[in-house]
Amino acid sequence: MFDNYSVPQMKHHQSVTRLLIILTGSVFLMELLVMFFLDMLPPMPKMAIFLLDSTLLSTLIFPIFYFLVFRPLLQNITELRQAEDNLRTVSVAFESKDPILITDAHSNILRANKMFLKMTGYSSEEIIGKNPRVLQTGRYSKDFYNKMWEQLLRNGSWVGETRIKDKLGHELPIGMVITAVKNEQQETTHYVAIYNL
Repeated sequence: MFDNYSVPQMKHHQSVTRLLIILTGSVFLMELLVMFFLDMLPPMPKMAIFLLDSTLLSTLIFPIFYFLVFRPLLQNITELRQAEDNLRTVSVAFESKDPILITDAHSNILRANKMFLKMTGYSSEEIIGKNPRVLQTGRYSKDFYNKMWEQLLRNGSWVGETRIKDKLGHELPIGMVITAVKNEQQETTHYVAIYNL
């Protein structure tokens, strides 16, 4: 059975293998063409043939390497820099003054920022992997949570006021915004909850 990283690694390995096959095949075909061309020329000294062979081969292969290796590599570097910038921005936003909780699509807590931990008294180890139900006070009916989830699934967000309990069982009145994070296929991958005291 594959873990989370196996499938992307396999796809990456397949694309690198395919690229190597294309490059090797291209070099072979280009060298074959150069050899045919050199064979049609009048006799020349060996050194001139070697120089002409390497010059023609380099000239023919350069565009292939440029479009198949160098250009995609530059694009990947640019995308990685943008992703790093985005991560830095998200990291700063995540550690804002508002308590923030992030769950996966199955509502398992993945991350909680410092303000959330300070507000609830939990440590990261105590809250990560748990369901946010551990914060419920028992004050609200099942119908309240069903309506909240209906709206969240229908609209992609829920905004409202509620109460949660901290680690010691104290109730905290809060405003809360829950937003569904979707991937390119419009499937929910995460939920982000931002709390206001």
